[in-house]
This record gives sequence, C-alpha cells and structure tokens, in this order.
Amino acid sequence: MTQASTLQQQIQEAEAIVNELRKKLDEERKGERMQAIASAKELIKTHGLTAADLGFLGKGSSVKRPANDKRGVVAAKYQDHESGKTWTGRGKSPAWLAAQLAAGYTKDDFLIKS
Repeated sequence: MTQASTLQQQIQEAEAIVNELRKKLDEERKGERMQAIASAKELIKTHGLTAADLGFLGKGSSVKRPANDKRGVVAAKYQDHESGKTWTGRGKSPAWLAAQLAAGYTKDDFLIKS
C-alpha cells in the first residue's frame, strides 16, 4: 500500500468519525430543544400566559405606540360618501377609493370639507 492510499484511507475514517459526532450532536440538540419546549409550555400553562404577554403579536394585532412617540395622529382627508370609510391620503390608497377612481371620479370628489 502506498503512502497516498494510506493517507486517503485515514482521511475517510476521520470524516466518518466527524459525521458520526455531528449526528450525535444533532440528536442531543433536538433532545434539549424538546425539553425546553416542554418546560416553556408548562410555565405558560402554570402562569396563564398569553402570546401578547410574551410579546408575540400576530399579523393585524393592535400594537400601541410608546408614550414618547412624537408622531402625531393625522386627520382623515378623504371620505367615501356611501360607506363612511376614510383615508388620510398617506400610503396606499384604499380599495374603496381605487374603485371610485376607476369608475371615473377624482380624489377631489371625496375630499372632506372642513
């Protein structure tokens, strides 16, 4: 056997050992994760915690702004005469306004007169 083939065989054996150790590490991490999940569920159940208590607010949830937030509330600028829905004129225009614009109306037709 040549020295190159001996080295190649030793490399393969070392790689096999590394792969086996990685598998063991992954299994150990999965076990730890499962324990952590079980512990968290027990604590949530024991203390009656909700997702909001833990800071997990889902899509569409109402998030209150901090008291020191300097942004002001913007008054509505446009109003749908049929439904009473309003829009400030900021951001993407609402569906009701887009439909009215497609029907031939202008934004000025929906201005709220003060």
